[in-house]
Amino acid sequence: MPLATLGRAGRALPLALLLLVLAPPAARAQPAAPDLAQIDDASPVIELVTMGVGARIWERHGHIALCVRPREPARAVCYNYGLGDFAHPLAMGWGFFRAAGNFWVGRQSPRVLTTIYEAADRDVWVQPLPLTADEKRRLLARLEHDVQDAHKRYAYDHLTDNCSTRVRDALDEATGGKLRALRVPSDGRTYRDLARRGFFGMRVALLITDLAMGRAADRVPTYYERMFLPEYLREAVQRLWGVEPVAAYRRKGPPPPSDGPSGRVLLALIVVALAAPAGLARWRRRWQRAALWVALAPQLVLGLTFWALAIISPLPYVRWNETCLVLLPLDLLLVIGPARWRVGYARARVAMIAALALLLAVGVLRQPLWSILAWPLIPAAAVALPTRARATSGPSGAAIG
Repeated sequence: MPLATLGRAGRALPLALLLLVLAPPAARAQPAAPDLAQIDDASPVIELVTMGVGARIWERHGHIALCVRPREPARAVCYNYGLGDFAHPLAMGWGFFRAAGNFWVGRQSPRVLTTIYEAADRDVWVQPLPLTADEKRRLLARLEHDVQDAHKRYAYDHLTDNCSTRVRDALDEATGGKLRALRVPSDGRTYRDLARRGFFGMRVALLITDLAMGRAADRVPTYYERMFLPEYLREAVQRLWGVEPVAAYRRKGPPPPSDGPSGRVLLALIVVALAAPAGLARWRRRWQRAALWVALAPQLVLGLTFWALAIISPLPYVRWNETCLVLLPLDLLLVIGPARWRVGYARARVAMIAALALLLAVGVLRQPLWSILAWPLIPAAAVALPTRARATSGPSGAAIG
């Protein structure tokens, strides 16, 4: 990033932090609601404001808001459905998986809203919506309903209930279903494909979409559903009303990557490296139990995590996660219990992994899980293969098998 850009961001960021964090409660109070009695075709102007991607993982799919600008500029207000306690990311993450309603909508002044995104060097586009007076009344009534304490919190779902879908639904309701009625041919991309686009250049995030997003993410969304991403809602507004997005701020840094390595090959190599000690120890017939623990411990932890999330989370793409069939916590039975039980379980597990591979090949299982199949397969095969006793002489001449 050029030094001039760093300087601008460095000057703007403290201002944003002061506005949002350090200011006293009175200064951070929400702007007043617009006057619903003073509405006509010309005023207020309601704008769709969309923001480009940022550097952090939760910024990689953009953002969106609706701003209301009456004749008196001082009374302008924006409705932001993406508010949350970002200072405590672990609590937010737990609340997300539990669908605990830890996101909410609030009013912000346009100055506060745009300062934050300019400081982060994120594109900002504005589209004034050519709504009738009645459509404006319905939209503002919906926004004011949503911002009340009894209704403002919601259970965030990245695919079906987020900042963009909330704005989309409010606009569609106010206009009598005009957005839902748009018909645009699909390009065949699934929810997973669309989510992955935002994470290009971030291998770990891309792999998370492979392993943590279940089969519900492998459905091709309708055009209306595709508006869960702000860029498609911006495009839909342009298609519906012919309103070109106007750049209120243009990113100064390099554009976000539009392609890049998926990380799947690298993950496959890491998986083989982690599981290889089990196969090597089986071949050498030394330190077999220790090698099994080395191969199994990381996948047991990861498997327990995915199983726990599948049990506690109501989110469909977390609950129905095919990764849980590959990373099975029961693989602990490969290293504990009598030898004949371990061998029997190992042979059943090898057959199960072979069946999973077949189901992946024919498309019954949909998640991209080829890169991790070797992780449980190598330890299971090491235990399942028949062994020949290698006798050595103990202190008293007895055979030790």
